[in-house]
Amino acid sequence: MKPDRLYFPIIHLALSINLGCTMVKVTTSEKRNPTPQQVTVGENTTLTTWGTIKVNKAHFFPSSFQLKTDDTIIYVDPVEIGNAEPADFILLTHGHPDHFSIKDIKNLLKRETIIVCPKGVSKKLKNITDKIYAVRPNEQLTFEGIHIQATWAYNTKSVFLRIKAHPKAKENVGYVLTLKNGTKVYHAGDTDYIPETRELSDVDVALVPIGGDNLTMDGEEAAKMVNEIRPGIVIPMHYEIKNRNELKRFETLVNRKIKVVKLDVENQLDKNDNRGFGLY
Repeated sequence: MKPDRLYFPIIHLALSINLGCTMVKVTTSEKRNPTPQQVTVGENTTLTTWGTIKVNKAHFFPSSFQLKTDDTIIYVDPVEIGNAEPADFILLTHGHPDHFSIKDIKNLLKRETIIVCPKGVSKKLKNITDKIYAVRPNEQLTFEGIHIQATWAYNTKSVFLRIKAHPKAKENVGYVLTLKNGTKVYHAGDTDYIPETRELSDVDVALVPIGGDNLTMDGEEAAKMVNEIRPGIVIPMHYEIKNRNELKRFETLVNRKIKVVKLDVENQLDKNDNRGFGLY
């Protein structure tokens, strides 16, 4: 394995996270498309990514998205997103720095912003806002027509000895969001292919990690999971953009009835085209 792969910084992260420190530096990638990419995923509903980040030296398509439906703006794991509209909701899956950015959270906050996150993450936000809802896997919340279900997200495989980057005991989460118009979006967070995903149903859009390296599912495992829950649309995330073979393997293995949308820098529209594209 080459030393600039994402694997090594995250091993360091897994080893140091309980010490309250990090050896991982997250910045905006110079390979990022300057135009945020947008896809229509339901009636009056768009999903936007600000694109590639840099995790130490690795150029990496992240798990960071905005969902906008009618008059509601939701962010999941906002990291290095630049200028953006203030949030009605910010959902955080866990506290690793490619998913959790105090800077971005502060930039998106308004007085009414609600933050939903695991208990361990909520402790890091107590001096920023009091509108925090700490959730555990399987817990559910409803706010003015937006239904939020926290899902399990954890590793079954170790990255080093018996150390897991995302141990089940941490109670990190993914989310199933049911929007006002009925569109159901699943953001898996950082997870392996786990039994709990088989309980998901009626998902319209799935955002799934494919990076592998015992940090998340790889392309083959992610395809198995997607083929089980059968969303209408799937968007791969959380992988190095140079890892074209894994992205291709995922796309090849996904059931042909499921639309695969790739939003990383090498699959985006012309850099001067900011119109986005639709699936409906």
